[in-house]
Amino acid sequence: MNFLPALGQVAEVSAVLPKPKSADRRTQDVVSETHRLDPLDRGRFADPDWLASYLEDRSDGRPMVLVDIGGYFAPALSEVCRMLPGLIRGVVEDTENGLRRYLALPDLACPVYSVARSPLKEPEDRLVGEAIVFSVETLLRRLGEVLPGRQATVLGFGKIGAGIAAALHARHVRVVVYDRDPIRQAQAVAVGYGRAAFHDALTQAELVFSATGNRAIGMEELACLHDGAFLAGATSADDEFDLAGLVRPRSGFERDDVVPGVARYMRDGRSFSLLGSGNAVNFLHTSAIGPAIHVIKAEIIAAAARLVTLPHEPGLYEVPHGTRAEIAAAWLDAFQPTDSAPAPVTVASEEGALL
Repeated sequence: MNFLPALGQVAEVSAVLPKPKSADRRTQDVVSETHRLDPLDRGRFADPDWLASYLEDRSDGRPMVLVDIGGYFAPALSEVCRMLPGLIRGVVEDTENGLRRYLALPDLACPVYSVARSPLKEPEDRLVGEAIVFSVETLLRRLGEVLPGRQATVLGFGKIGAGIAAALHARHVRVVVYDRDPIRQAQAVAVGYGRAAFHDALTQAELVFSATGNRAIGMEELACLHDGAFLAGATSADDEFDLAGLVRPRSGFERDDVVPGVARYMRDGRSFSLLGSGNAVNFLHTSAIGPAIHVIKAEIIAAAARLVTLPHEPGLYEVPHGTRAEIAAAWLDAFQPTDSAPAPVTVASEEGALL
């Protein structure tokens, strides 16, 4: 709720597009009193003709910065930049999955700032891992079960996966990590987590947390799950799982909604439970990160300000180290004040539009 007014000091916010699978209705109602809310649909945003028309209408002839969370603008970006030359100053992307979508493009037609791998984002990612485990534990307790003593597998040892593993370990859960990247796998083993081949990691686990963003589990992998296992995702269902076949009549699975947020699927005498419909399970409980969220939101605003005020060639950018240091110092002063406060930080701006 603090982010939009702060962003509005850099340039006018033309529209807010709530992510449909994680949007909070009460928050939307409050935001709608001061900002225009538009529907967000990944398929429609991949249509260059539709997206160009939409952006041209919202821009009212002014240059725009697109603030993205998940690579929604990536598929049509090149074509839209060609159709609307000079309209898009650039993109600011928040997430790792979104960054991968921009990196997968043959070339970038405009400047793209990413904060996904910023050191200022690491606290948020770690706390997201904690929030995910909290939500899973809450659901288990509703079923009369507990976390301690269980066997869990974490797929993916990026920042969120590492946060999940740490939160599980703190709750006395035995943790095995599987990551296709040998460097990350070595990092997991070096700090004390177990290692197993992918098939074994699924077969042995009572709890499976998918934090890869690469659809690690599809219909074929379901047969590998431990009977009665719980399956939880760390990002959008479309990014973590390929389970559309579950709803097909010939899948053979029967669904039982045990409690809100827990759907048990049964076939051939075996079962598994999908938590939160496969979406980031922490959003079931209005996940709150606390003050740590402000530091990375400030970097997003700084990136937008640079696009508004400075010329850029097309390509991938990160906020400079010095700016990150100023943001960190300002955050410390705001949330962990000492007797000596740092000098105030100012950001220049000019008229423009932000989406």
